[in-house]
Formats: sequence, C-alpha cells, structure tokens
Amino acid sequence: MLLENLAIGRSVEVYVDRGEYCYHLTSKVEETSAKRVYITLIATNTRVFEFRQGDKVRIVYRDGNQIWEWDNVKAGITKKYGTRMHYFDIADGGRSFNRRNAYRVNIDEEVMLGYYDQYGTTAKSADIQKFKLSDEASVPPAMLVPNFVKGIVRDISATGVGICSNYEFSIDDAMFFSISSNYGKLPAKAKVVRKVEVNPAKNKYSNYYGCLLLQTDNKLSRHIADIQREAIKVKKNKEEEEELDKALGRLEKGILSNKKLMQKKGTTGKIKGIRTVFDEDNAEVKNKQRPKVEGIVTAEDELKRKEAKKQQPRPKVEGIVTMDDIKEKPLGKKSNVPPPEIEGIKTAGLK
Repeated sequence: MLLENLAIGRSVEVYVDRGEYCYHLTSKVEETSAKRVYITLIATNTRVFEFRQGDKVRIVYRDGNQIWEWDNVKAGITKKYGTRMHYFDIADGGRSFNRRNAYRVNIDEEVMLGYYDQYGTTAKSADIQKFKLSDEASVPPAMLVPNFVKGIVRDISATGVGICSNYEFSIDDAMFFSISSNYGKLPAKAKVVRKVEVNPAKNKYSNYYGCLLLQTDNKLSRHIADIQREAIKVKKNKEEEEELDKALGRLEKGILSNKKLMQKKGTTGKIKGIRTVFDEDNAEVKNKQRPKVEGIVTAEDELKRKEAKKQQPRPKVEGIVTMDDIKEKPLGKKSNVPPPEIEGIKTAGLK
C-alpha cells in the first residue's frame, strides 16, 4: 500500500519491542509522503514517548476491512508547521495484516486491577500523572497512590485482553495488572476500547471490557504459545477419547444386537467375551488333531531294532511265478498241482 494513500486523521497503531517490554501506542495520521508518515505526537500526562535506538518498531493501519502493517521502521520526533510530531521512515510497501493471527487463549485468572485517578477528571490511567512544578503544592496525595479493584482476565493475546470486573471503567480508561506464568509474574497495561454488560445472575462480574494492551512483558508471547500448545494437546487427546468411545459404543451395540437375536431364536447362550481374529487363529491351532506320540525313539533303540530285524528268519522262496503260471492258475485260488521245479535261471547271455 502506498503511504500517500493513508487518510489524514485516521488512527494508526504503533508497536514497540524494547528489551523486556512491548508497548502498544495509538495516534493519528497528520501527513504522509512517499517514504515517511507523520503522526500526532504520542504523549501521556505531559510526558512524550521517546523512541530509542535499539527499539524494534512496527506500525499498523486499518483501511476499511483491510489492515496493513510495516515492520522495522525508523521513528523519531520532528517539528512540522511549528508543531512537534512523531514520524516513521518506511522503506517498503508493507504487507496485509490479519489481526486474527494474534492467537487468543483463555486463562480465567483472578487479578487485581490497578489504576490512577486523573487529576481534575474522571478518567483512569495506568501511569502516575505528571504535574507542573507550580501545581505540585495543590496536588492531593491520593493522586499519586494507585487504586485496586478485583477482576478476572478471561482471555489474552499478544495485542489484546478481555477483562471482567464489577468496577465501572469507561472507554479509553487504562489499568495495570499482572498474570501468572511459568516465567513468573508478567506485568501489563491495557486500555478499554469496548464495554459489554453481562448477566450478573450467571456471572461473578457484571462488566466485560475488551482492551488493547499498551505495555506487556516480552515473555507474554511465549506464555501464550505454551498455553496454545497445551490446549492443542488436550483437544487432540479429547478427540482420540471420543473416537475410542464411539468405537466401543458400536461394538457394544453389536453385542446387544446379537444377544437379542439369540433370545429371539430361543437360544439363551451367555456371551462370555468378545472373540477376535487372533482368537479365531488360536482356536484353529487348538482344534487341530495332533499325532499321537507313544514314546521317544533313541539311537540305541534304533540299533536294537536293526539287530532284531537281522536275526528274524527270512521267508522261504519256493520258486518264481511266471505269466504262464498266472494264466494256468489265477492268483488267490488254491491248487493241488505241485509247482514246477526250477533248475536254474537262464539269461540271454548263456547257451
């Protein structure tokens, strides 16, 4: 997006990453050029926000439903038309930015919301109000002491937080609080941008405040990522348990259906368990008839058997039966004719 297309008077958000803390600031576009954007001077309680050399700065601009972002911009203060302004030098065309990418996690943590009363107004601030030297004598001591009210942090992301409380904050009021984490207490400052009344009969607190984070600890993003990973893990385990419950439900339904079918047919057999494919394979092996084993034969037994076989008398051979004999006397019938005497065997090689 061309910087010249930024509308004068339109809001611009500024994110500053500085060491242990992150800052979220808002201002308005005053003037633009091809490589520079001028915005209204960012100041609170007469104190001007000073950008430092090591700051990582990015700005966000909303154009209707489209949001644009520029990273690693150079920031400073200058005078233009006799008025001090913040400016940003930008080297690229930016990129489309989706605020939904800032993952929001539920933590539901009870906190103490602190705020300072703005002297002479009903506004609330997250910072101590600065006074001019000439006014210090008339400043009530209570203005320098923060007030605390109970609340709960419902959800939080890298850019925003949802807070519930019975205390009546107004739009643009700011407060500070700390949330617990594995990295210790993480301090934060937030400004109210949206207010919703909730049903006190169903909720402990009667007001819900949608807030922009003005300042956070850099470890907050890691804390949010940890919660996100844990939430994904819990969700995955829950889905697996639900799938297992469905499978068991289908199996139980099948068993009951078979039981009803048996009762309908007049059989009253009890279902002792669930038969699986593995059980079927084992049943086949169990039901298969094994050969009967009478004993174990050793080498010594085998030797004795051979010796006994040698000592057995061989059957007496009376003669050789020829085909002519078979024709004259069929096998299997008794005959009183004595067999012919065999004088010898004549081969083709003998005369």
